[in-house]
Amino acid sequence: MKTSILLTSAAIGCLLAGTAQAQLVFDANLELDTDAIDTATSSTTYDQNGFVELNVASKRENGEYFVAAKGGVRLTTDGDKNVVVRDAYIQLGNNSWDAQIGRFEAINLFPLGKDTLIAHAGGVSVYEANKVRGFAGDDGGQIALHFKASDSLKFELDTLYGDDDTAGDNGTAVSGYRPSVTWSADAFSLTAGFERVKYDLTAGGNVDQTGYALTANFDLSGSNVNISASRLEDDNTDQTVNSYAANFTYGNLGAGIIRSDEDNATGPDPDVTTSYIAYSVPLFGIPEATVTFAGSYSSASNVVDDETTAARVRFNYTF
Repeated sequence: MKTSILLTSAAIGCLLAGTAQAQLVFDANLELDTDAIDTATSSTTYDQNGFVELNVASKRENGEYFVAAKGGVRLTTDGDKNVVVRDAYIQLGNNSWDAQIGRFEAINLFPLGKDTLIAHAGGVSVYEANKVRGFAGDDGGQIALHFKASDSLKFELDTLYGDDDTAGDNGTAVSGYRPSVTWSADAFSLTAGFERVKYDLTAGGNVDQTGYALTANFDLSGSNVNISASRLEDDNTDQTVNSYAANFTYGNLGAGIIRSDEDNATGPDPDVTTSYIAYSVPLFGIPEATVTFAGSYSSASNVVDDETTAARVRFNYTF
């Protein structure tokens, strides 16, 4: 029923947009994964999942000002939830500032490069500075403000609010903010960010977390490199998580490593190290169709399930 409503609404929207002579941009892509995962405490498991993503976007300008909008849905291969809304936002402003309102992903403060497959061992926390990055849940909302001080200096302020389960703990009444600044010059950029998120738990109590992140991106000998560090502090549990990442992409090849340590007020202090690699090959020389072979190896300490090895074959097709 939900799928029919979405497709019908999209069709009506296209007709109305055509009447108004709007210049729409459509794109679609398919992603299909076949996985094999082996852990220290379980035998190898196999899984196949994927999606077809449909997007529509439009932008209108008047002098130095613009208004743009984008909407996207994913039709997944999983039977329990076969329609997922991705982007759905309006953006308005000019070349110096703009506001983005709706559902979207904000700036990435912990980029992982060609992260086709990353499987961490032992359930150790890895903080990717994304508590307020976006894609709010069923009843959540987002607003982001962007300000360009110069060609080299940019600011972003992201907010998330409402009744939402984005945090993954069946939380409600979530609120969060996430300022960041990016300085760039030629083939180098440096981004620093801070975020604060608070939400109630349906079973009682609340979560109050603060995070920090710093990431550098630069070109080196034909490859693109990311180096990141982040720290999460939980005011209620006194837990801290320190995470680090380094990765590169060189043509169709990408590889990286992630390290994360938990410092808990009580109990053990686990850590995890995960390395990953991926390589893409065009199918029959067709650039819109690729197959990617990916692998991940992870080891952890002070946990029961202390090792995970995973492999993936991913097909991508751009319509």
